[in-house]
Amino acid sequence: MTPPPPMEEIGKRLRVTFERARHEQYRGLSRVELRKLPFAYWVKGEPPLPDVHPQLLKQYWTEVLPEAFAGGGRRARRWLLPLLYTYCEAFDSGDAKFLDFASKLCIVIDAAGGALAERLQHLQRSRSFFDPKQAPNRLAQEFLLGAKGLSETMQELLLWDGFFGSALGGEVFASALQVNPERLREWAVVSRLLELEQHRMPARVVKTAQRVRFAEALLRPWRRGMPPDLHRSTLARLFVSQYGDPRVTSHASYQWHGVAEDAVSVLMRWLAGDSLRSFMRILERTADDIWRYRQKFWMAYYDAGYVEDAWLVLGPDAKKVIGDVSSDLAMRYGVLDGGTASNQSVLLLRIGDLIFTEWSHNGSLRAYREGSTGAPTFYRARYHAHDLRMHTSLDFHFGQNKNPELRHVHSESGSWQRKARDFIRSFTRLYLGDRDIL
Repeated sequence: MTPPPPMEEIGKRLRVTFERARHEQYRGLSRVELRKLPFAYWVKGEPPLPDVHPQLLKQYWTEVLPEAFAGGGRRARRWLLPLLYTYCEAFDSGDAKFLDFASKLCIVIDAAGGALAERLQHLQRSRSFFDPKQAPNRLAQEFLLGAKGLSETMQELLLWDGFFGSALGGEVFASALQVNPERLREWAVVSRLLELEQHRMPARVVKTAQRVRFAEALLRPWRRGMPPDLHRSTLARLFVSQYGDPRVTSHASYQWHGVAEDAVSVLMRWLAGDSLRSFMRILERTADDIWRYRQKFWMAYYDAGYVEDAWLVLGPDAKKVIGDVSSDLAMRYGVLDGGTASNQSVLLLRIGDLIFTEWSHNGSLRAYREGSTGAPTFYRARYHAHDLRMHTSLDFHFGQNKNPELRHVHSESGSWQRKARDFIRSFTRLYLGDRDIL
């Protein structure tokens, strides 16, 4: 379908013409001016046309249009298109005058002949297209759940490039965000919504009034459970690139303002998993002999939903390989300065009210109560190794060892893993069996 002409510009010119023609009872108006009348129905900054030219509108609906449609289908098409464009561009289901316009339009379409009139009649019967109370939801269902692709659906619905920049298009997109949350766990549905957002909307959604609703609609369905990798990585990449990393204060942080905490926490959990996986790959690449055991242990807690946050602190060697081992997210991390070997890095983890510092290579595992003296702060840009070691860890050995931190010894037999597991259970009551952690 051909996009509409510059309706606002045409409408303003017509308003001037209509005002001049008022004293002649509008008899001097040309057929072209009358055919384009719908473009003047609503003009920004001016009252609706029914308020200022009621006599002209009475003539238009009861005399001009019936006469125009008597000329056959080709002529009818030229008169129907301005009405269709106006319906979509000026759509407002809460405005009484728009509802009256839609009601009159339905009558006109039923009375018209020709191919376009027949297709519009079919749209009304099959999708309630010209029922302002039903159209947004019916069309949203068509776009998200229909068997046809978006381009084919656009053609079938007689829509044009740029339709989603119209008032009706905006309402359709808003209705799509209110689809059953269970459907938004389905990748086929989500991918349709992302295609609408990226390729059909006039601007990225983060710059629109749908910013909050969009984030909540796509993240909240995963408050429990984990989506497949493609689903998760695609959404995480989208939100980090468009809304910013919610863990780090930046110029984009305001994009998360107003988004429900339970929705943001979903993305935080996904980013924690990305940090965790990247840490394990770094250990593998920098020759940590027990990285597989660490990976098994911590990923078990993450997969169980117990790891609430994770943050990488990278030493010089790890910084050299982070681009190779991280996902395609713009990986955020802190830098480890001084007082340690170049191959060491640290992973900060939060489980319940415990914060762990998991040191790579021959480093020990330490734990702190959140908010206590010495508990590390997440999301800093730089850390000094001394600051992460200077405060005494909680005791992993319950008084049975002079050093409270836990060394990664006897990994093959599960020695440190069981001690760490029992320590976590004692503080948080969260428990995993040997089969999960070993």
